[in-house]
Amino acid sequence: MVVTCPNCRSRYAVDPLKIGSAGRTVECARCHHQWHQKVDDASPVPELVIRPTTTGASLPAVIPPKPAFPWRRAVVVGVVVALLIAAVLFAFRARIATMISDDAGVSTPVQVATATTTPAPSRTVAPEATPRSQAAPEARPQIEVDLTTSSVEAVDGHFVVRGQLVNNGRAPGSTTLLRLTFKRNEDVLGERSFPMVEGPLPPGGRATFSQPLENPPSGTTDIVPAVE
Repeated sequence: MVVTCPNCRSRYAVDPLKIGSAGRTVECARCHHQWHQKVDDASPVPELVIRPTTTGASLPAVIPPKPAFPWRRAVVVGVVVALLIAAVLFAFRARIATMISDDAGVSTPVQVATATTTPAPSRTVAPEATPRSQAAPEARPQIEVDLTTSSVEAVDGHFVVRGQLVNNGRAPGSTTLLRLTFKRNEDVLGERSFPMVEGPLPPGGRATFSQPLENPPSGTTDIVPAVE
């Protein structure tokens, strides 16, 4: 089914089975607005379902319900950490006691020689060689896809991949190719490349892109965009 964010009107393809008959809370990947979504029986169910696999590196999906008592886990972790600290202190109690007694003791006085000694001849110390100045690293562009702003939208029965390019390098640069990797969980189902000329982008500059997508591989659950 196609889910539309009521705040920024972004549209997403979501598996209706993940929503359930009672509905559940979802979050927009673009503006992070949350709302309670129900299944619309009149909306057609698309063949492609987009779900994220890692945080910040995927497209929007259903938010899992929060646990009823999150404080219980924090209490259990705190008790385990306290027990580990107590076990370490007990195991090294003898060494800790020795260190404390050494800190509290009197330091050994330094003995001064009374015999007259002939001073050793002075040595001429050669000045250390000044290290050669290292050449500054070459400034290069680094244009990447900002995955936090990327999405797959359903438009007139077709899918469109939208997103933004950002130059994280130190020099202007341009792109020539958009590569889409289709995955099912961790398995790669295939790749497609599309010509895309953008730029030159200055360091820190951004540019938006939009690429129509027809007939993705069957079973695709995640689409990862990249540029060259």
